[in-house]
Formats: sequence, structure tokens, C-alpha cells
Amino acid sequence: MGRFTVHGSLNLDIQDRILMIDGCGPWNLEAVNEAYSRFKPLVESLYGSPWASLITFSGEPIYVPDAANYIIKTIKHERRMGHVASAILVDGSNSPEFAKRHLSELHTKAGDTFRFFSDKEQAAWWLLQKITAAQIV
Repeated sequence: MGRFTVHGSLNLDIQDRILMIDGCGPWNLEAVNEAYSRFKPLVESLYGSPWASLITFSGEPIYVPDAANYIIKTIKHERRMGHVASAILVDGSNSPEFAKRHLSELHTKAGDTFRFFSDKEQAAWWLLQKITAAQIV
């Protein structure tokens, strides 16, 4: 079987122990693998102290089944490495309600603490509260 073309894009940055993820989907396993290997050193720089993710989706924010399973495994791994919560914005997506159902399923299966937001500043504030609470424990 040949290699599939990468579908979807992801860009990452870090601000105040928050991993900022901007993605345009849909994503296949090849896109997720490429993004993870490209951004692995950036993500690993957060390990050792509580951190969180602010995820902004556009396009069709869905993962094919192989990519979805990979995301679930990745979230579980990141939680063991200090990840405390995910704030998700899907209002820029083509189908926000479907996106919420799909992403809720993935984050729930991964045991993640997550919430959907329509405002990036409120999302960041919520994440900072989660990070601070985890540092106190």
C-alpha cells in the first residue's frame, strides 16, 4: 500500500505554558504524524511542569479513524507529561456542532479535561487557572 498525501495543517506555538495549536482540517494519519514529529521538541519543552493546550480549529475539524486513535493516544501520553487541560475553539470551522461532538468523543476517550470556547482570551484565562491549580497541588 502506498503512502497517502498529507491532509490538513497544524501550526504550534507556546505562550505562558500554553501550547497554542491552530489547525485546518480534515486530518489524516499522515498529517498528524508529520505535525507531531515536526513539533515534538516544542511540545517536549513543556514537560516537567503543568501545561495546557488552546486549540483553534478551522475547515472541517475531523480526524479519520486512524488519526483519531493516534490523537487519543497522544493526549493520554501528554497528560502523563503534565498536560492539565484543553480549551477548544471550533467557531471558525465549517460545522461547529459536529466538530464539538467529534472532538468531545476524542478528548473524553483520552481522559482529558476540556471545554469549548468561542473567545480565545476566555479560553486562555481558563487554562491559566487550570495550570495554576495544578501547580498548587
